Amino acid sequence: MEFVIFQRAVPDEFHAYISIEHRAVLKQMPHFYAAVGVIIEGKPAGISLIHLPADPKRPAKLLDFYVDEAFRRQGIGRALMNQLCLLLKKAGVQELTVEYLRSERDQTLLSAFFQACDFDLPVPGIYVYSSSLQVPQEFPWVKRLSLPESFTSSPFHSISTEERNRIKEGIGEWYPSILDPFAEEELIDRGRSVILRHNGAIVGWLIFEPFDDKTILCKTMFVRNPFQRMARGIALLAEASRRMATDPVYTELIFFVEAENQPMVKFLKKHVCSPHIERRNFMENT
Repeated sequence: MEFVIFQRAVPDEFHAYISIEHRAVLKQMPHFYAAVGVIIEGKPAGISLIHLPADPKRPAKLLDFYVDEAFRRQGIGRALMNQLCLLLKKAGVQELTVEYLRSERDQTLLSAFFQACDFDLPVPGIYVYSSSLQVPQEFPWVKRLSLPESFTSSPFHSISTEERNRIKEGIGEWYPSILDPFAEEELIDRGRSVILRHNGAIVGWLIFEPFDDKTILCKTMFVRNPFQRMARGIALLAEASRRMATDPVYTELIFFVEAENQPMVKFLKKHVCSPHIERRNFMENT
């Protein structure tokens, strides 16, 4: 068994072990990327890919980690991780993080592997939910909640130039940048995304974008502080759910909630409890 460090490019024979989203950089890697490959009997057997921090006091990020199925359960994964840690140590980096998806119900083999490699216990970063667009119709709150007369909802494309400027000026003041409704605006479904107004003034939004041919992604939901405790955001979500149940294009829904948004996480755990809902955690280890 031999370990090889790749810092400028990864040989073609290892590319199949790297996830599609990272393959584009393998032929000419940026200086802050590095990989460690495993070779057994002259053939590739596994690889790890990392993103190195500009400041060694900050953590590196594990982007990909794969061992060929034919060589698993032989200690090769642990050995590859040890070689990766030696590389980081030489670079002066003291910490490595990894993010991955796992079911909320079951601990994956990947999770068990990282803990066996002395990573800290996983901490939820994002909760990801997916279901048929028909499933939310089962929930009592979807059937019951509606917006008061002083509130109106309209398509995203109804935003005026003046309203757009006012929203942009409010970033970092009355809403965080992570909830910017104009982020990656070219991907937004302008007809299905919804703007919430109170007495004519914009106070929230529900942003959708295509995920695949049959799935719509609920990307961002926001309602201004004075109305959050009044469940206006949930009422907006209920209204959108009722409307999209008969959508002519999409049949599936996927949405995610940041773990730090605890009020929404608690609501979803309590009220989004159908067995037809797939719940997953986007985990982060340190």
